[in-house]
Formats: sequence, structure tokens, C-alpha cells
Amino acid sequence: MRTLVLLVLTIVAVTGSRRNKAEEFLLMEIMDNVDQILQQSSASNLSQFVKDVFPAAGCSEKHLCQAAMVMTNTHLNHCMLHRRLFAYANYSGHHHCAVSASEEHKMGVFLTKIKECCQEQYSKLMRQKRNRK
Repeated sequence: MRTLVLLVLTIVAVTGSRRNKAEEFLLMEIMDNVDQILQQSSASNLSQFVKDVFPAAGCSEKHLCQAAMVMTNTHLNHCMLHRRLFAYANYSGHHHCAVSASEEHKMGVFLTKIKECCQEQYSKLMRQKRNRK
């Protein structure tokens, strides 16, 4: 019985660390994609208006899901950033999220908010990781 319990605990620990690694990787990839788009896009592409789904303070996995939904109706709907945002949304359990924002911002501001939200989620993940040790 003890052996079985130890085996289960080991499997849970390994699975949890893999999940954290995948989440870390996705967040880092999203941040890199944002940087690339901000550097390579033209001013006209970055001035497109999109719905602002991010609150004034704080964000969550749900907000990144909403960002993916917003990007569906933009010129960036087939880029890697869009795909990775959807992958992160699916991975975090937010498969379907509605966008009810009425305020709009330019794409450049929106992309910056995506990056800031990813940085916040990444920091939260690192704090959780340190607290487990």
C-alpha cells in the first residue's frame, strides 16, 4: 500500500511540473510573439482598433482567452500569437470565453497589454513554484 501511495505521489509531482513547464513555455512564446509583432508591424496595422478586454489592474487566464477571441476579427488572426493565445486558453481550461468589452484601444496598446498580462501570469506561476519548494 505504501508503495502504491508513493507511486501516485510521484506521478502527481511529475505531471504537475510538466504542466507548469508547458504553461511557462506558452507564456514566454506569447511574449516573444508580441515583441516580434510590435517590431515588425507597420504603423497602420498597429493603429487598428480592437476591443479592450483587460481590466485597469490585474488580469487572468480568462483575459488572455478573450484576447484570442478579439484577435479573431483582426489582420493578425492567422499569426502564431493568435494560435498560442488559443493554445494557452485551452490549456488553462478557458475553452469558450465571451467578449463583452465596449471600450476600444489601438492594436499596439492591446498587444502591450497582452504582454503585460503574460508577464503577470508568469510571475504568479514562478511564485507558486517557489512556494512549493
